[in-house]
Amino acid sequence: MRTRIPLIFALAGFLLPAPALAGVTAKDLQVMGRAIAFSDKAPSGAVTVAIVYAPGNKASADEADTLQKLMGAGFAAGSITLKPVMVKVDDVTGASADVFLVTSGLVGDGARAGGAAKTRKKICVTFDMAQARSGACMMGVQSDPKVEIVVNKAAAAASGVGFAAAFRMMITEI
Repeated sequence: MRTRIPLIFALAGFLLPAPALAGVTAKDLQVMGRAIAFSDKAPSGAVTVAIVYAPGNKASADEADTLQKLMGAGFAAGSITLKPVMVKVDDVTGASADVFLVTSGLVGDGARAGGAAKTRKKICVTFDMAQARSGACMMGVQSDPKVEIVVNKAAAAASGVGFAAAFRMMITEI
């Protein structure tokens, strides 16, 4: 009976629900940087990334802080170096950046940030796939449990951004 008890506890571990996915990771930033490089408006070298967040939204603010820490003074992702600039969603219309990175959970504010990117003909990317599917941002990226890149064709067209045919075969366009 003694040998069965540890076995029961070990097997019970498989039956427990998996923990929620951790936040944004360096792998997410790598995927994002490489995906940006496939656009016909791909910036090169040092790329200013406006991390758009809502200070009053804990999930958004926490993700923004994580992104800023991960990028530090510069995060090499493929052929570009991502340089973060924190931008409150209320200030997004005056922000200047090469790429707008919209944090998760902004709902209607995500569309405002995406609109600012569209007006400037810039890339808008998010790790919140619902924002990409809704068209608030043109591109959604995730790397866990597997790499998935979603491009909203209408949002990309509104920003005047196209992607290489080879890239389009590897992603989901909606």
